[in-house]
Amino acid sequence: MKVVKLNNKRIPAFKEYFNKYSKAQDESYPPQADYSISKNEPVFILLDHTGNIAGVAALMMSHVYKETGSARFRMFHCVEQLAVNYKILLNEILKFTKGLKSIYCFTEENQCAMCNVWEEIGFYAKRYAWILNRNAILNENPVFLNGYELKPFRTGIDEEALCYVINDAFGNSFGHVKMNSERIKMLQNESSYIDGGILLLWKDKKPVGSISLTSDMDDGIMTLFIDGIAVIHSQQGKGLGKNLLRSGIEFAVKKGYTKVKLSVNTKNEKAAELYFKEGFIKEALYKSYYYDI
Repeated sequence: MKVVKLNNKRIPAFKEYFNKYSKAQDESYPPQADYSISKNEPVFILLDHTGNIAGVAALMMSHVYKETGSARFRMFHCVEQLAVNYKILLNEILKFTKGLKSIYCFTEENQCAMCNVWEEIGFYAKRYAWILNRNAILNENPVFLNGYELKPFRTGIDEEALCYVINDAFGNSFGHVKMNSERIKMLQNESSYIDGGILLLWKDKKPVGSISLTSDMDDGIMTLFIDGIAVIHSQQGKGLGKNLLRSGIEFAVKKGYTKVKLSVNTKNEKAAELYFKEGFIKEALYKSYYYDI
């Protein structure tokens, strides 16, 4: 086995490897059609004796992540679950982590062999999240109190409002990556982005909540993903989150989706309780593994 840095010639093979193996680790950030080599994402590939890719380590290190002191792996996977293979890739990645406190990756709990190897080379489980799903059937219509109005996000106008809502709602949450206009543009450029899929809740012309929706194939079914529901602290406890959730399901029904999915931190018991009451069921449990630098 030998490790090499990704070059332009090998980008198609890297994408092919991701598409083939990401389901066994983390499908969250597939390389897009215009993917290119960047100084903000060191990528190393492990080659077997025939020159085929046997492993990949791709670390996302944009300043958005650097602000938190942690960078997330787009992919950290090897065909053979051997500590020596992962260690070779990790050692190369660590050369590019100056200024970071930790790096982390996600995988489903049932990937026992990979989890064991990660732990063997120094990673430890720190966060847990449920993946929940339900059928796109509107059991109850969203009903907001008088004075509240849900409107589609307006590009070039509402960036400041959306950032305020998300950062106020999640600013104190572990692992929160501060929302800014650059991140909004990145989200809008992703293939899963839906026109009209970001909605802002207003009260007296002030932003107080939001919901973000994306779309992607899941087991051959085009699925609506609720990527985030946010309510500013001063407006929590008024049923706004519940009605934002119902608005997302209403969106799914109107657009013809049959399935809705979301994720929730297992420690966020209040949110999880709401989702279960609204008909969501557990599909999988994901772990985030951290490596301290």
